[in-house]
Amino acid sequence: MAQVLGKQVAAPREYSPDILEAIDRSAARSQLPSNRVVTCGHDVWHLYELSWLDAQGVPVSLVGVLTIPASSPATVESKSLKLYLNALNFKRFVSADDARDTICRDLSAVVGSAVDLTLWSPEDLGDITIVPEGTPVDFITVNSTHKTEPLSAGKRQGEFSYVSHCLRSLCPVTGQPDWATLVVRYSGLELQSAGLAAYVASYREHQGFHESCLEKIFVDLAEVTAAEQLAVTAYFQRRGGIDITPHRSTRPSAPKPWRMGRQ
Repeated sequence: MAQVLGKQVAAPREYSPDILEAIDRSAARSQLPSNRVVTCGHDVWHLYELSWLDAQGVPVSLVGVLTIPASSPATVESKSLKLYLNALNFKRFVSADDARDTICRDLSAVVGSAVDLTLWSPEDLGDITIVPEGTPVDFITVNSTHKTEPLSAGKRQGEFSYVSHCLRSLCPVTGQPDWATLVVRYSGLELQSAGLAAYVASYREHQGFHESCLEKIFVDLAEVTAAEQLAVTAYFQRRGGIDITPHRSTRPSAPKPWRMGRQ
């Protein structure tokens, strides 16, 4: 699938939009355990190593908050994005707007949909750093067989929120682990906390890209809880100066720039 993922590739020193690679969303979605269409939501990428030269050749260093809609036919492969961003380190732009417009144009062409990029000063990261609230499930002892455990729900209806810092999955290409904080908020049948903890733990050897793991979790939760409203977010920790926070919901919602301190 990937031309650069899992391979040694020298960082380019010249503007290289052709290094960007798309990951088709349809392949993973065709494997979901239901016919539910997962398009409400977005992927928020925090770009911590965003730098270029201004018109006078002076380095500019910012943090980018990139938003890719879940409805896009593809997303971008993260290592190719890192290499693309590093290639901008030696390129001159007349303004920050010029740089942002270039990045948005190149990425929109790759994912097949309009993306958004907001620029932040590194000093302002505290303004978008949060601690998600919800009932913790990590204290519950589980005996995971590293197979996806079934979820179960009771008969009590209500509004519930859960948080787990123990979501771990594997990159399907390199086999390297990815860690995330999972936040679940919904209106529906109450989940059994122990079952949810076992379900999250069972992803520890599940192979999948961040977005596809989150969408499988979303679909599984929607089916078990018969949720009227459901929002699931995974705050994946950064790799190569980039973190990804996929968010899926039953209803459209405006993208938020939020990140966690552990990212």
